[in-house]
Amino acid sequence: MLDLSKEWSISFAGCGFMGIYYVGVTSCILERFPRFLQEASKVYGASAGALMAAVDILLLCADKCCADLMHMAKEARKHSLGPLHPAYNLLQIVQDTLLGRFPEDAHVRASGKLCVSLTRVSDGKNLLVSQFDSRDELIQALKCSCFVPLYCGVVPPTYRGEYYVDGAVSDNMPRCNLGKTVTVSPYSGESDLCPRATTVNFYEVCFNNVSIQVNLENLYRVTSTFFPPEAEAMAEICHNGYMDALRFLQENGKNIVLSLEADASERCCEQSPVQTEIKQHQEGHQWLNPELIKNLPITIQRVLCTACRETHSADGLLTQMTEYLSKKVPSYLPFESACFLAQRYKHVFILLFYSYKSCRLENKIILSFNLLFMCEEQTWIQLLVPSIKGRKTHNGNLNNMNPAKSIITFLLKVNW
Repeated sequence: MLDLSKEWSISFAGCGFMGIYYVGVTSCILERFPRFLQEASKVYGASAGALMAAVDILLLCADKCCADLMHMAKEARKHSLGPLHPAYNLLQIVQDTLLGRFPEDAHVRASGKLCVSLTRVSDGKNLLVSQFDSRDELIQALKCSCFVPLYCGVVPPTYRGEYYVDGAVSDNMPRCNLGKTVTVSPYSGESDLCPRATTVNFYEVCFNNVSIQVNLENLYRVTSTFFPPEAEAMAEICHNGYMDALRFLQENGKNIVLSLEADASERCCEQSPVQTEIKQHQEGHQWLNPELIKNLPITIQRVLCTACRETHSADGLLTQMTEYLSKKVPSYLPFESACFLAQRYKHVFILLFYSYKSCRLENKIILSFNLLFMCEEQTWIQLLVPSIKGRKTHNGNLNNMNPAKSIITFLLKVNW
């Protein structure tokens, strides 16, 4: 139970493109209980979490932040390798966006309250930055916190003359030593505000202070951190963030949640069906099911609707690849998610699979299991299985592996 009579802080975990989850969280809190954000003593963040922390402190519009994130994801999906394509410069897009959104006195308003997690390249130690001398210095600190080595480039940016990389490398969930720190994460685990797992799971990993349960849903979320899903899936993730924040507020006292009545006449666009005409979605609103975003503020609904419509109407390879997939959003359905990712990123994952030859065989099999299981092409089996046939594991041979043995045996017997 959150005690509002005592000092509290908020910490946002680094999460890449899953930052759209934070848009839903922030919009819910600002709409129903803004005091929670406005009166927090400090707001911590790493990577994308630091960006959202800055947005909250500077009181920037959530719908504009949502539009910027959807634009970044759209630009990444244009390329065959997604964000890994040399033509896609994520850090430059982030910098241009911050320069366009941050007011001139952003550093004054952020100093003392915003705490950005950085990792120093020289010794790998974590540094929390909370004082900024200029707006450019604030933006430079946020750029450093978002720089994932190799993923964003080779040479990291500098802050006050030193090289820094993503704060998630050393501390992905910075906390305040004094008082309560409310942790927010888009991965199901032990964070205060996070998704709830749909299956019982007793295994979890702690990635630099972030609790992440071991399940297929989190596997999809981690993948979406680096490779943005389709616009409709991102819209659903945003809505899930809103509902998780609402549940968090309800669990911390009924007097916190303000009752809101939605205006049924407001729509995300002119072609959006009203509640009594949801069936029209199949004909006039194919790009986004209004039910997936029905609880979000109308301004964010319109942003998500526009982004989905632009993606739906776009021609090219991406449209051809996705038109045969199920209409249901794959974000929280593990098997459809695996199929979705396998279709889009199979060449990337084949490359990664062969790159890590030094990894133990069991780890390779487990990490690639989702892709193998849902792939529709027999070439995957022909490519991957020969590389492990006849190889010995650290325990002896392939037959001793469990559950890897059953996985490979099943794949070899299935008629793809």
